[in-house]
Amino acid sequence: MSALNRRGFLTGAGILAAGLGMGTAHAQSSSGRETGSSGSSGTEGAPVAADLRFRPDGKFRVVQFNDTQDSHLTDRRTIEFMGLVLDRERPDFALINGDVIASGPTTDEQVYQALNNVVRPMEDRSVPWAITFGNHDEDPNEEPGVNVSKPDMVDFVRRYRHNLNSPAETGGYGNSNVHLVIGDSAAGDPRFALWLLDSGSYLPDEVAGQSKEDLPGYDYIRPQQIEWYRGESLRTERACGHRVDSLMFFHIPTFEHRDMWFGGPGKDGLVAHGRAERRHGIEGVKKEDVYHGSFNSGIYSAVVERGDVRGIYCGHDHINSFRGNFFGVELGYCPGTGFGTYGLMDGTWAMHTMRGARVFDLDENADGVYTGTRLVFAKDLGVDMNPAGQPIEEPEAFPDYVR
Repeated sequence: MSALNRRGFLTGAGILAAGLGMGTAHAQSSSGRETGSSGSSGTEGAPVAADLRFRPDGKFRVVQFNDTQDSHLTDRRTIEFMGLVLDRERPDFALINGDVIASGPTTDEQVYQALNNVVRPMEDRSVPWAITFGNHDEDPNEEPGVNVSKPDMVDFVRRYRHNLNSPAETGGYGNSNVHLVIGDSAAGDPRFALWLLDSGSYLPDEVAGQSKEDLPGYDYIRPQQIEWYRGESLRTERACGHRVDSLMFFHIPTFEHRDMWFGGPGKDGLVAHGRAERRHGIEGVKKEDVYHGSFNSGIYSAVVERGDVRGIYCGHDHINSFRGNFFGVELGYCPGTGFGTYGLMDGTWAMHTMRGARVFDLDENADGVYTGTRLVFAKDLGVDMNPAGQPIEEPEAFPDYVR
């Protein structure tokens, strides 16, 4: 199955000003985070400000959505499900981890409408949120006359009151690299962190004069991003006097996600999954291959070396939901959230049964702070499982303050 075919504005002219001309001035976000900063490491030993805070009871909850992946006429059940999860779980932060939108829009305005549809559930509930990018977010640009780049999208979402995306140039490569520090409930001192990375889109047709034929074709975490992560991680440790544990999110899975399922690469093939399941405590299902990037540039090994990332969670493969502990680092999936893209056994009543979200719980009073993760499925919240699409009739309205 190839990478390219795998399963597969406001009003009038105002949207263009909002979407393309907004990068010059950003106020502080609702958390007090200076969202107009460059995202560089800054002065060595300088204090590290918290972007988010643990609640007075010491708890903090993260919700991960993945692959909302639809047009400006998003399937209504995607929006419904996201709202149900947010209302039930009441998270302190939520993210859409890549493939936020997909092909379908035929104008720049419709691209921004597609984004707005799926960020409104968080924005309307005043939940701090951010997005990462996947391989499909720039698909609308294949249409004549559509020209909305990832940096344009970052500029756009940063206009929302509760968005916590960093400027698009952060991290040295890609456009959705974010380091969010969660302060303790007492004084706001750094207690935990969240890393969001841009895992890119696709390789060009040729690399160093050689065809990418027989490679997976997907992009990968680049060395510049790893250098940025290591630099920010070290700076935070030195400023705080201790390593700050964290979770990391990006769209396209690593080679190690696949190796964990099979127990690692072995001679003449891969070790049987049964042994790996016992060794790594794997739970959840694998209903399609692990479509990792073309090259393994080493984000997993960098995380192991630093020792501050408790887990790396991705999406991309809509009908995989497994997680496990791969030599000290959790590797896992959030299955696809969106109802407008491929699912399980397409066209049957099983198609939407893996539409889901992943919940992560933190407790500043617990050893290690991170206390666990679980999945929430749309089928368990009463969402309609009819395989037929149910697009909304009109895009969601933009908030007045995004104009």
